[in-house]
Amino acid sequence: MGPCLRLHLVGILTLLTSSVGSAAPWPMMLQSASHRGEIGKAMELPTSRPHVKWSYQAGGQVEASVVVGEKHVFSAGGEKIFALDRETGEEVWSFKAKAQVLASGALGGDVFMIGADDSTFYALHKDTGKLQWKFRAGEFTGGATVDQEEESVYVGSGDHKLYSYFLNGSKRFVFKATDKVCSTPALSADGVYFGDDKGMFYKLDRFTGKQVWSIKLSHGIRSPARLEDDGIYISMGDPDGTKSGEIVRLSYNGTIQWQSDCGQEGSKCDSCWTSPAVVGDVVVAGCGLDSMSRGFIWGLDKATGKVVWKVAAGNDCQTSSPVNVGDSVILGCIDGSLYALKAADGTAQWAFEASQGIWTTPALDESGTIYIGSHDGNIYALTAVERDEL
Repeated sequence: MGPCLRLHLVGILTLLTSSVGSAAPWPMMLQSASHRGEIGKAMELPTSRPHVKWSYQAGGQVEASVVVGEKHVFSAGGEKIFALDRETGEEVWSFKAKAQVLASGALGGDVFMIGADDSTFYALHKDTGKLQWKFRAGEFTGGATVDQEEESVYVGSGDHKLYSYFLNGSKRFVFKATDKVCSTPALSADGVYFGDDKGMFYKLDRFTGKQVWSIKLSHGIRSPARLEDDGIYISMGDPDGTKSGEIVRLSYNGTIQWQSDCGQEGSKCDSCWTSPAVVGDVVVAGCGLDSMSRGFIWGLDKATGKVVWKVAAGNDCQTSSPVNVGDSVILGCIDGSLYALKAADGTAQWAFEASQGIWTTPALDESGTIYIGSHDGNIYALTAVERDEL
């Protein structure tokens, strides 16, 4: 394992106050700081497989989930960080880090920010790619989260710390965890929520960085927390040790509402690093073990955590978080497929196949275009409209 369509828009729901106040439709992984991915809930997923509007070859494996701005889309492949034209997929600018980039970035103000395995967090001008500021920590594997109201960014690092910087590059606060912080932070009106590789899950005061509470769980937590009105949804896993994991629903005071092993013995749900999606009464998460070429997408009862359905994939599904589109979800697996499933019962809608594994979380824009990156080095823009109709 590594270190740490034609969709019909029927209206965009109001985001949490902690989400980015930007015109960018998908300014960070899972769209908003709450990780709800609200824009997709107001869309309708077609029943046929989408077409490739354009693709871009990055020249290296893509694990950084795509971020969508007003005019550009942003990601990284290998050591290259880049911006592409949203309509054509043509490269607008690129910037070379000193090591591979596995983390996902975020837009805030005039900068695109992303961490790399060279232990550097970069802030690049979103229009030109020119370096604005940077700081050094440990390796960066999890994504960055932006709070436009406080004009700040939050990101965890392999040096066991969570960092918050203002968008001008000045340090805001640093919190010391018990292990690597590879979990993309989530924000509520008053809190910052994230996990570490020892299984600690934290709530910090959003303004001071002081710990409000923490809870110790049984496996490492690399999942971005999904903050819903009725609770916090996370997953956890240990692909190299126990080769097992669970899916958890917490209350906002840190108590466990339920902790699901997916009804399995031994390996439980397999390892899970995805942010569970909540669609109606069902919680959807991807899990798996690439060492065993095994992956499942689980649908759990929201009230109890009991298994409602499961779908077997061709390989591990533990890194691409499900994105809600209408009454369905889309997520990638490292068998190279982007799966579209009905959330209520797991019925397959379609699958888009890249030539290598999909580790990234899908992104959407206002028109319903889906953006996904693959280990084949490509960024794909997918739409239900065929190329000659565009």
